[in-house]
Amino acid sequence: MGFGIPLDSWLRGPLREWVEELLAPGRLHREGFLNAALVREKWTEHLSGKKNWQYHLWDVLMFQAWLAEVGSPARQSCAVEGVV
Repeated sequence: MGFGIPLDSWLRGPLREWVEELLAPGRLHREGFLNAALVREKWTEHLSGKKNWQYHLWDVLMFQAWLAEVGSPARQSCAVEGVV
């Protein structure tokens, strides 16, 4: 069975700087995969305590962390072709 982790408070607390980096508006716009305005709206609501978007945000954060690790697929294809 197990137990739940306090992800909602971790996102507002010790992980906040990491979250802000991954969900920075400029970064989201530049990457172009996600609706930056919607992601930022959910993050703002979560920070204020208005709504608990912990699981939705975690999915976005895992995608963003993965993208940071492997790089943009468009950038990779350009690198293979010698464009970058």
